[in-house]
Amino acid sequence: MSFYDDASLVVIPSGYKTSKVYAEKPTDGSGDLAFTRTGDTATRVNSAGLIEKVRTNLVLQSNTFSTTWVNSDSNETSGQAGYDGTNNAWRLTTTISGGFIYQSVAINGLTTFSIYAKAGTQNGIILYSAHVAQGINFNLSTGVVGAAFVAAPSGSLIESIGNGWYRCSITVSSSSTNVFRIYVSDGSNTSLGNVLIQNAQVEAGDVATAYIPTTTAAVSVGPVANVPRLDYLGSSCPRLLLEGQRSNLVTFSEQLNNAAWISAGGTVTSNTATSPDGYQNADTLTGARYQTGFASNQYTVSCFAKKVDGDGLFVLRLDVPTSFSAQFNLNNGTIVSTSAGYTSTITNYGNGWYRCTLTTPVSTTISNFVLVSASVSAASTYVWGAQCEVGAYATSYIPTLAASATRGADAASKTGISSLIGQTEGVAFIDFVWNGLTGVGSYPRIIELATDSNNIIQLYSIAGTTTWGWDIINGGVVQFTGSSTMALGRNKIAVGYKLNDMVIYKNGTLVASDATCTVPATSALGVTGIFNGTAGAQLAASVNQVLLFKTRLTNAEMAELTTI
Repeated sequence: MSFYDDASLVVIPSGYKTSKVYAEKPTDGSGDLAFTRTGDTATRVNSAGLIEKVRTNLVLQSNTFSTTWVNSDSNETSGQAGYDGTNNAWRLTTTISGGFIYQSVAINGLTTFSIYAKAGTQNGIILYSAHVAQGINFNLSTGVVGAAFVAAPSGSLIESIGNGWYRCSITVSSSSTNVFRIYVSDGSNTSLGNVLIQNAQVEAGDVATAYIPTTTAAVSVGPVANVPRLDYLGSSCPRLLLEGQRSNLVTFSEQLNNAAWISAGGTVTSNTATSPDGYQNADTLTGARYQTGFASNQYTVSCFAKKVDGDGLFVLRLDVPTSFSAQFNLNNGTIVSTSAGYTSTITNYGNGWYRCTLTTPVSTTISNFVLVSASVSAASTYVWGAQCEVGAYATSYIPTLAASATRGADAASKTGISSLIGQTEGVAFIDFVWNGLTGVGSYPRIIELATDSNNIIQLYSIAGTTTWGWDIINGGVVQFTGSSTMALGRNKIAVGYKLNDMVIYKNGTLVASDATCTVPATSALGVTGIFNGTAGAQLAASVNQVLLFKTRLTNAEMAELTTI
């Protein structure tokens, strides 16, 4: 049979917009799922296999230097040949030595200011943050970073773009409004003359990322609040990533050279390798670094790691205060050892990168979260994206700077769809990858059809275990209930319902049946989260497909539908 043709609702994650996941059937929008997630700290693996974060250009009129920008003994002329083949560059000309153009931008912590530039009658520019009095000369003829201007920023970089163009950037740290200036220089100091400039950017973090154009307001891109995450980790087809609320308690998760990380011997060299997000912002770690001060709870710590040299062994260690650890082999992506009572995982993110995790037993007080680079002190490891979160498994990476960050829970549901749900018989089907156990005391729904808590058909995960269960409740009376085991990874589960004919199928096998049930009237669909259940519970899963049928399929058809 054609399951697609017979289904009343088909959701195969591919199309989305803010607050919505499109259904492939029906096509009139009546089956589109409403989606919510608070905050701009979420990440996903995009179709290129890279971790995509929310990025924001804070500067206004990023390539209109005659608006919002203020000139001080300078003038700006548009319509110049740019680095990108357009005529969108500007000529910045100073009328006295020391002239500049500037914009005031409110920043909070580690921030990078960048611009594309090319030599004109002068061969250099200076990027300068007036609030912290830090700047650098960039030589646009030789492509080298020159002397500090007043004082050196914490980071600076010049990158050749071709045809004489360079992208120049400085990194500073401040928690107030900064005045970012651009001076014309002779390669070593301010000067009369002109240079070409294009596409300015001010962003959080210690590297310049891909340019984001702005006009009258800051612009954010990536998995911002209420944007569904279509995740490609380990797959060429996207899955809808749905996770509960989590916080990364580690600060400066990508800057192990920051003072927030305490040295336990060895060195850290910043921004030495391309990380899983595609930018050169991974650090080289030799020896160990750690953070401290965690209350009693169950924790999962994680970090992305890649071999540099030596034997390729990487260690995550927790002091509680006795040391417990997991050792990972970055040569082949295997777990070498894990302390008794603890659990660990290693996941391949491509290009030699692995995400390593270590989970404590329930309610453990951590003294230190320690990263150890290798089994011998002289060896080094590329590291990036450290995370410590409360819970029994690792969720998707949450980047942090000077403070911990929280990603809101994903939720996907659809109300008012009685016409798409079989009221006297039908099937609810979900194909998903179970990414982790739920928290203790949580009963998140795998899939749910409901009108209210007294009229519901639901499949759910049970209390932080590998057990899942089902309930069919009609008018407050439980008609059909039970439980079974479920492995992490991909699962296909369907519930078929009809008067005195209920069945549950998982991965091609009949799990349970009942011949004495009545059917509740339902009007809403909830997917891998809470719709009518306990607040705060959320299944960690990536959804491949959701189908509803208004007729009860045969057992043979349900076995076929759920076979992996």
